[in-house]
Order: sequence, then C-alpha cells, then structure tokens
Amino acid sequence: MFNTFVGYENIVPLLAPQDITSTVTASGYMNLKGAHKAAFLVVLGAIGSTTAGDTMVVTCTGATTDAGGTEAAVGFSYRISGALGANTWGAITSVTTTGLALTVSQDNMLVWIELDPSDLAAGDYNYVKLLFTDTTDMDNCLVAVLGIVQPRYKMATFQSVTASASA
Repeated sequence: MFNTFVGYENIVPLLAPQDITSTVTASGYMNLKGAHKAAFLVVLGAIGSTTAGDTMVVTCTGATTDAGGTEAAVGFSYRISGALGANTWGAITSVTTTGLALTVSQDNMLVWIELDPSDLAAGDYNYVKLLFTDTTDMDNCLVAVLGIVQPRYKMATFQSVTASASA
C-alpha cells in the first residue's frame, strides 16, 4: 500500500523553528539520489528590525558526493504566500546563485522554493540545503524549513533523503 496520506511526497523537517537573529544558519541537507523533484517550504514567523532596509538572504547550496562536501550555490525559483489567513501566493520568480532577500514585510508568511533538477544534475549535486544570512540589525527572525521530495518511483516506504552518500 502506498503512502497516500502525504500524496507520495516525502516531507522532511530540516530546520526546527528558531530565532536565527544575527547568525548564519543552515538547514539540514536533503539527499536527492532517488528524487524526481525537490523543494523547500520555509515558514517565517515574526521578523523584526530596527532598520527598515535589513534583509535576510536565503541561498541554496548543492554538494556533490556527501553532506558537508564541496558546496556551490545554485539558483532556484520561489513564491511567497500572502499574509496570515490569505489563500494567495505571489508570482513564480527565479533567482540566481545570489539568492533571495527577505525583509520585515515578509514576516508570518511562507516561501516555497523549488529547485530545477537539470541545474542540480549539471553540477552533479546529490545534496542540497538552504543557508540563511541576516543582517546584524535584526531584532528577531523566526524560521523553520521543511524539505519536500517527490521520489522517482512510488514506494510503500520512502527512501531516506537524509542518509549519507554510502547508503
């Protein structure tokens, strides 16, 4: 029997909800060895700053052979949700390896980040993670990350996306 509860998507918690103020923070890696598609759902809580121009930059890095190996930034596409209680999403937007800059206007929203499998294949990346870098003036920056993987083949039990390269 297939896992229909989550619609054949493997959902993995990669960063527990936390305040990442003034700290460069990385999510856990996802191993995409058996993946057809991969995405991240970033849950933003309160984001506060004493300076209106402060940003938190979200970048995606890929690694080739194992989690923690040589990394390189990869581009991605994203959508940002509407405010709490609104069932709306912004337009799909692509960013380069420099990433996405979020401001205090995006607090309490969701960010859907989708990776292009051809970009990952071109770099021979089996592992990906998100990296959050915020400016020093931020008072609070609450973030959580879920990894979402669509496996190449439907199975009753998901193939681990957090296992090491030797698995």
